[in-house]
Amino acid sequence: MRTPTILTGLVALLGLLASRSARADDAHLETSTAAPAEGRHLIYGELGGKAGEYGVGYELTIAPRLALGAAASFAVIRGQQLATAAPYVHGTLVRRGKHALFGELGAVFVHSRIPSPVADWSGMSASAGGGVAALGWERAARHLVLRAQGSLLVGRGGAAPWAGLAIGFRP
Repeated sequence: MRTPTILTGLVALLGLLASRSARADDAHLETSTAAPAEGRHLIYGELGGKAGEYGVGYELTIAPRLALGAAASFAVIRGQQLATAAPYVHGTLVRRGKHALFGELGAVFVHSRIPSPVADWSGMSASAGGGVAALGWERAARHLVLRAQGSLLVGRGGAAPWAGLAIGFRP
C-alpha cells in the first residue's frame, strides 16, 4: 500500500516549507509571508470540505506557515446517520498580502449507522478511514478568512476529487 508513504512525504514537504527561514534577500517579504497577526485561532464553517457535505472546524496556528486543525460533521441521509471527523495539517505555501496558496494533508474518519425501523433487527453500523490532500486559495482580512480548495480523497474504495468552500473567523 503506497498511500501512507505518499502522505508521509507530503507531510514532510509541508513541514520543510513551514520551517523555511528568511534569507537576507527576502527581508522585503517578511511582513507579507508571516501568518496573520490577528490571532492563532480560526473557527470556520465549510461547504463541501474535508468533513463531507458541510462541516465546522477549528484551526490552531503553531508556526508562521503551519497550523493544525480538525473539521467535523453529522448528516442524516435517507435514515443513514453519518458522523465524520477530519484532523489535518495546514501549510501556507505562498502568501502575498491578504492572499495565500495553501496545502492540507489529513485523515478522514467516518462512522455510518442505520438505525433499525423494526423490533427484530438491531440496525447496522460501520466505520472507515481514508486520507485527504488539498490545494487551495485563501483571502484573509483582519478577522474574516475565505478559502476555496480542491482535494483528493483516498480510501478503501479508491480515490475521488472533491472541492470545498470555507468561511472563518479569527478572534
